[in-house]
Amino acid sequence: MMNEISLSSRQIEEYGQRLLGVKVKKFILATILGSFVLVSTAQAAPADDVKALLEQKKPVEAYNLGRAKADQMGNPMFDFFYGIAAIDAGHAGEGVLALERYLLSFPDNRSARFNLARGYYVLGEDQRARDEFQNLLADATADEKTAAERYLDAIKAREGRYTPTGSAFIEVGLGHDSNINSGIPSGATPSIPGFGTLPALAATSTMALQADTFSTIALGAQGAYPVAPGTSLYGAVGLDGRMHGNQRNDQFDQMNVGGSGGISYLADRELYKMGLGYAQAYVDKQRYVQTVSLSGEYQYQIDQTNRLVLGGQLAHLGFDDMNIYLRNDKVGGKIRSLNSTLRDSNFTGISAGWVSSYNTDYLPVLNLTGNYGEEINVDNRSDLSRHIYGLRAGVSLTPAPKWGASLGASYQQNEYLNKFVGGTVPRRDMALTLDGGISYFYSKEFSVRGELQATKQDSNVGLYDFDRYVVGVKARYDFK
Repeated sequence: MMNEISLSSRQIEEYGQRLLGVKVKKFILATILGSFVLVSTAQAAPADDVKALLEQKKPVEAYNLGRAKADQMGNPMFDFFYGIAAIDAGHAGEGVLALERYLLSFPDNRSARFNLARGYYVLGEDQRARDEFQNLLADATADEKTAAERYLDAIKAREGRYTPTGSAFIEVGLGHDSNINSGIPSGATPSIPGFGTLPALAATSTMALQADTFSTIALGAQGAYPVAPGTSLYGAVGLDGRMHGNQRNDQFDQMNVGGSGGISYLADRELYKMGLGYAQAYVDKQRYVQTVSLSGEYQYQIDQTNRLVLGGQLAHLGFDDMNIYLRNDKVGGKIRSLNSTLRDSNFTGISAGWVSSYNTDYLPVLNLTGNYGEEINVDNRSDLSRHIYGLRAGVSLTPAPKWGASLGASYQQNEYLNKFVGGTVPRRDMALTLDGGISYFYSKEFSVRGELQATKQDSNVGLYDFDRYVVGVKARYDFK
């Protein structure tokens, strides 16, 4: 029995060789697989490092790390993250090449296609960018759809350099104003330096603070027509009006009409604009002031996200005599104002601004502006001439798809050149305004916006010391 189940020495040797062969093969296979894993891990590590820096909102560091790992170019995973980092860091050409290499291996990756389109846009390859964004729009949703539409709108605006473009809008609104006439409370006893305190202001005076509801309407159209590469003619016309709810306050109703036109020239990073403007303001359906202006603007695109804006303006303000009420209850009828012989002036102004866009959450855009102007009365009334100083800071955000928000703060100081009538010192005003708004875009054409504005003006002449709060909602339709 023992002999029947025993193996010969030769059989044992052959079995051992077969077993050894299997082990050798397994060892070789394990070695190969291990080497592959090590190589893959080594290749993935630089890509993961670039990805981690992108997730930390450090595109420049991610780009620099990628540049230091040039031997990884051609590895799809590395090319994907390096391409995005290069575009975000301001090296769109390198980013586009990397993403094009990646898409040869993975043509259906939507994120890669979106970032490639973004790279084309930065490089000014508008047709290729448009094609990519439109292909994505076919089945895009949520954030991707909103972002693609914004880029397509920007491409359309930029194409004004090459093809005629135009747009128009209509807007209507409702709101409440705590001080429609920038007045002071009835019963107040304003003071004038050197003159003393005035008698208490009657409640029936048109200078007494009036609160009311209001409705608004605005219409406008604009367009551009290229006449040579980078050179375009542009123009715009507009009308806006504000009507108050209380019939007694229709004497404060306003309407403005105007238009502007000029020429613009774009050369690489620089944009030059020169134009003429005309505006006519009406109060109580009467001509109040007309403005004829000459303006110029220079813009310099520092990089992908920062832009410098410089501007200047010359204008003439011509005032018309009006029939006005002295009482807000309209008792006693109207009297004739003397605006035409007192108020005409020339204005000279300059401004400087900085606009910065951030590729972070909510896509914030920061706008800082400073301005200085001189309004010089031409009717020998230096007490109506003034120096104007202004500052403004504003930020716009996209907190969610289809939503927009804005916040701003403005400061203006008026320094008049001669003493106020009856007083011993010139008038001086300082006004601070805070404003905010939130918009919802039902579609590319139709949007609704809520607005809030608060103004506090301090003046050494009590007649011009006031607070004002305005809240409103507007609906707008754009024809594109």
